[in-house]
Amino acid sequence: MAPARTQLEGHYPQEKNELMVTKDILKACGNENLSTGDSLVLTYENNTGVYTDEFVISGIWDGYGDRTAAFVSKAFYEQAGYDLKKDGILCIKLNRNYVLPSAIDSIEDSLDFSSRQIFAPTSYIENSFKLLLGICGLALIICMSAYLLIYNILYLSVSGKIRYYGLLQSLGMTKKQLMNFIAKQMAPVSIWGILAGALLGIVSCVKLVPYIMGISGIGADNLELRFNPVILLISVAVTAVSILCGIRKPIEIAAKVTPVEAAKYREATSKGKGYKAKKKKAFFWEMAFEQLCKGKKKTVVVLLSLATSLSVFYCLTTIITSQGERTVMPNYWNGDLIIQNQTQTSEDMASLKPAIDSSLIKEIEKTEGVEDFHLVEGVAVSFPYDEDGFALMWLANYVERTPYISYEETLADYRENPDKYYGMLKGIDEEEFDYLNQSLGGAAAAVSKEDFLSGKVCIVQYAGSEIPEEYIGRKVDFAFQNQQHEIRVGAVSYEMYYGGRNIGPTLIVSQDYLEKLSSQQAVLSMNISYDNSYNEEAENRIMFLLENSPYSNDLYVESRYENMKKIQDSQGNMMKIGVTIALLLLFVGALNYVNTIASGIQTRKLTFSVMESIGMSRKQTERLLIREGILYAMFSVFITLTAGSVITYICFQSMNYMEIPFRIPVIPLMGGILLIMLLCVMTPIITYRKTVNNRPVAQRLREYE
Repeated sequence: MAPARTQLEGHYPQEKNELMVTKDILKACGNENLSTGDSLVLTYENNTGVYTDEFVISGIWDGYGDRTAAFVSKAFYEQAGYDLKKDGILCIKLNRNYVLPSAIDSIEDSLDFSSRQIFAPTSYIENSFKLLLGICGLALIICMSAYLLIYNILYLSVSGKIRYYGLLQSLGMTKKQLMNFIAKQMAPVSIWGILAGALLGIVSCVKLVPYIMGISGIGADNLELRFNPVILLISVAVTAVSILCGIRKPIEIAAKVTPVEAAKYREATSKGKGYKAKKKKAFFWEMAFEQLCKGKKKTVVVLLSLATSLSVFYCLTTIITSQGERTVMPNYWNGDLIIQNQTQTSEDMASLKPAIDSSLIKEIEKTEGVEDFHLVEGVAVSFPYDEDGFALMWLANYVERTPYISYEETLADYRENPDKYYGMLKGIDEEEFDYLNQSLGGAAAAVSKEDFLSGKVCIVQYAGSEIPEEYIGRKVDFAFQNQQHEIRVGAVSYEMYYGGRNIGPTLIVSQDYLEKLSSQQAVLSMNISYDNSYNEEAENRIMFLLENSPYSNDLYVESRYENMKKIQDSQGNMMKIGVTIALLLLFVGALNYVNTIASGIQTRKLTFSVMESIGMSRKQTERLLIREGILYAMFSVFITLTAGSVITYICFQSMNYMEIPFRIPVIPLMGGILLIMLLCVMTPIITYRKTVNNRPVAQRLREYE
């Protein structure tokens, strides 16, 4: 449980009478001032009976999870009469992290379940193959970004030395020798680069991964590092292919250029079409745009590199910022806040109190930020004795789940006091029925909407034992306010949201039908949706109302916002690490741009000198370079916001096994865009100033000659 525990005072239970609790539990028991080492008396039920004992608080924890559950020691469990063959949860860890849906189905089919066993795969493992495809897609984009960087560096490195290679040919070097010469130049750098990258990757995984897991709260005992040579080989292969592809085209250019052509070689020369008379601003923009069009291939590579890196940053920050939302277990019907009335006790049919009354509902309804809410209302009902009836089958299942009681004694007590084994009618509205009905297991298990709303059919809430198929479709007799009624069972729901503390069955009916039976039904729960998910202000207002309610200790609240905050706290510095990795990938594209622009300005220094010699000032040259940088930034941002958004959405949805809404991380994305804009504007200016170095035009022209 360590990863979900953001705070622990004391220790986990070890002795039989030790207990680990939360502040919520102590508050509900009226002992919120107690701390570790203090004692409290509790009445509890286990598989051997009902007891009252004194417990010592060994620890108080806070964090993500059900904070209404107290934890006991292994010693306490061993004498509680439970058997894992019949009680508890078996958690199965598969030997693979990613499986096809058919594999999960085959596992379920191979297990021989009893009527009290349920197969419940996690949302992650059900969507693991889709998640794997998303990860592979993201890795492919990262590889493409790295490839563009490698390709661009090699291309510029070779094309920038065309004159040098031409001179070598003029001295007698053949084209074949030239190609071998360039390849041998690149080979040592490539080999050492691959080896250094592989070694750095291994060291990073060995050192960085345990660190990340450590700050996430995962202990070393739960961490198993595995070296996968396939991943290493793929990394080496991708780099090698990038080098081969990157060097092939420049070598062909170098080999085709004759010594005479090499001596006069100019990269991306103008077609000499000239410019029409225009305003200065339009003139410089046209010149900047023409410069991008001169070397189209180089421009495309730079734009793709910038856009790919920015898109990877966009994608990773979207996934990282949604981590808390994607990993929090959703409330029923994706409600932002669920409030449940817990005044009910299993012993007393009249125990239910109006903890959620009409005044509280009205206050919540008019709270700013609340978009919608749905109520579950209910009344307690009893079930008359019938030897072949639904209630007797239910009672037999109850006795099976409670091994310390006798069936004969319980049956005799039930015949005399049916109210002690009361059940509940729980009414839901039409919209909630539509949601519940589609979760019943397909068209075959669905209930007729018309029959449900008219009160002819009900849905039984599963309480730990499967209902035999012969009882589906049969009528259930129940008594309410000394009147006999009947309703037909349409289906079984496994949603624990509709569970309660009653021993008898819970029948889910329509609100209209419930209102016809009674005008004084109690509100059992509220499912509240905000206009914006995780609306902190709306939640604070509602929590203030609940804390000031006279029934505050009897209201159980399940907050999606609070759960997300707990998860984010338990993740520690994961957000910072994820953003840092995303920035490193953005840096790859930035290197590509810097390398291209720096090389381009070096090859254009004669052009700048000639332009200044005919009257263009250095300030005007800088304006031209700024506009070129702005165009690079604008086009790369446009590609990111269009194609990059599509890719980000696909990757996000492939990992979105919790089905949370897609949201653009506005602040990180704007930060990345501003960083790219600043880089695109400043790089050419800085490179140009270093190239010129305050030297006069005549000196720079003579240097070229």
